[in-house]
Amino acid sequence: MPQMLFGGLSERWLLKEAGDIHWRMLCADLGVPSGQLADREGERLYASFMRIRMESTVPLTRYTENESLAARGALSRFGDKRFFSELTFLGAAGEVRVAMASVFITRSTDNKSLARATPQQIERSRGLSHSVLPPFGQAYQKIKHLALETAEPVRDTVLELGGATFDWVDHDLDSRSYVVNPYHDLNGANLLYFASYPRIHDVCERMILNERLRRAGHERESAFQVAPVARDVFYYGNADAGDELTFRLRRMERSGADRLRIWSTLVRRRDGVRIADLFTVKALVDPANAVGRLLAGAA
Repeated sequence: MPQMLFGGLSERWLLKEAGDIHWRMLCADLGVPSGQLADREGERLYASFMRIRMESTVPLTRYTENESLAARGALSRFGDKRFFSELTFLGAAGEVRVAMASVFITRSTDNKSLARATPQQIERSRGLSHSVLPPFGQAYQKIKHLALETAEPVRDTVLELGGATFDWVDHDLDSRSYVVNPYHDLNGANLLYFASYPRIHDVCERMILNERLRRAGHERESAFQVAPVARDVFYYGNADAGDELTFRLRRMERSGADRLRIWSTLVRRRDGVRIADLFTVKALVDPANAVGRLLAGAA
């Protein structure tokens, strides 16, 4: 049951499992237990994800109880700080591919003072080393540049995910506040856990969709009307316990006959720092009924 949600596969569990596999492959490549990872000055190192991308061939609700998932993965790196993994989870219902990119960091005071660092064990690495930054990393740099440095309008498609395309927009459809909860959102290093960013998105998305359903006279729970298909998260920063985040809904609209494409941004309210962009594709459970039609026109 820990692997399940709403009768199907839990995306949060899947991402946590993928992150653990990435971390174990990384430590094995460097030949050191995770607790002994340090930079050349002896400072403890942590792996911070820059980007994670999950794509399933079917909605996650199609994976059923007692269904086995066979996992396989490969690790590579670029330079002495950035590591990449490509994982596949194969089940009877379908296949999930997860791509991940991480960098090593140190922390001086709090989760707003993270700095990239090189592990002292990097010479032990025997995995594939790229001579050119892989396309997965190049796409991260492109989106990060658009998010943090570009003020000019962008009219081209910037991302394709789960059969949907995303254009860059500079306005919000809606927003919500979220306070980082240490019981739900932090990891063992007291960092805002990478798998918590999608959960925060879902919590805020649910608030917005439920409000719209209620206004239209529907009492159904929106969380049961959609199912995750794909997610692409671009990480730029972190947050501390108790920090207030602003969830900014940038785009929510139908994609094809039975999909929603959703783009959101997370911002630290205290200093206005943008800490992530999340691109999401969800399947409508019943796109033909009134609720499905309403959600498809949610924007």
